[in-house]
Amino acid sequence: MMKKIYALMVVSYLLWGQGLWAEGLIAKYVKEDLSKLNLEALFWKEVTPETIQLIAQPMVAPRPQKTLTEKLWVQVVHNGEWMAFRFKWKDKEKSEAGPLGKFSDAVAIQFPVKEKEVPPIFMGAKDSPVHILHWRAQYQKDKEKGFQTMKDIYPNMNMDMYPLEFANQYSHDEMLKKITEEQREVFVSGKSAGNPQSFQKIKGVDEMMAEGFGSSSVIENTRAEAQGIWQKKGKEGEWVVQISRPLALEGGSILKAGQKSFMAFAVWQGGEGEVGCRKSVTMTWVPLIIEDKK
Repeated sequence: MMKKIYALMVVSYLLWGQGLWAEGLIAKYVKEDLSKLNLEALFWKEVTPETIQLIAQPMVAPRPQKTLTEKLWVQVVHNGEWMAFRFKWKDKEKSEAGPLGKFSDAVAIQFPVKEKEVPPIFMGAKDSPVHILHWRAQYQKDKEKGFQTMKDIYPNMNMDMYPLEFANQYSHDEMLKKITEEQREVFVSGKSAGNPQSFQKIKGVDEMMAEGFGSSSVIENTRAEAQGIWQKKGKEGEWVVQISRPLALEGGSILKAGQKSFMAFAVWQGGEGEVGCRKSVTMTWVPLIIEDKK
């Protein structure tokens, strides 16, 4: 098995480890406030998009049967304190998850955590962690329209009464009137378990740490921001997404002006059943060259 994995990594290097990968992506220095999201800012027009070749994730089951996202266009800028990434990829439909069996479109960036150490490309390894920023169209919908409850997703469903959902509707019930927010949250298992995804402010993006397959965990109190828009292009469609992050993220990856780091990318097409391991990815780390301040 290990020989097979090694052979795949060698092939991936030969196929994708040349050209742009040798040059890397350049994070252009700009004097703009990158903590504010703006997909149509003028400075983006001055940054040439670089084409990143993706391949169907080949290492871990369940694997996709074919590469659904072959190309990801990427632009990168920074202002010495924040860095912003603008992504574009083709996707014929807008998929925002919701009902059971429906999955979300998504894009993720992965960074090494330790300086001068490049971990294994597939989500790092023990004592060699990676830092991941993960945007999902599902989060985008929650950000714009508010968190989607079961009643929003299934408006015609019937279920037992939960204080979380119905306390305000049964005002005649004096017992329900006295229920505190803390008592209601007992019915939200994610909050009770301390899952940050259940109580953090909706930003459209998760930050995660990982040390190998299946080890990712969400970071609390993150600062990254994201915004995306799906638009029709003739008979096709495409996503345009911006993810912004501070150069230095406490407990995560540290990027510095005038220095070099690495990145890896992944894209999911939820409407085609992609979720979890079923995704398109880069098979090698892409160098990130961060321009010094001017």
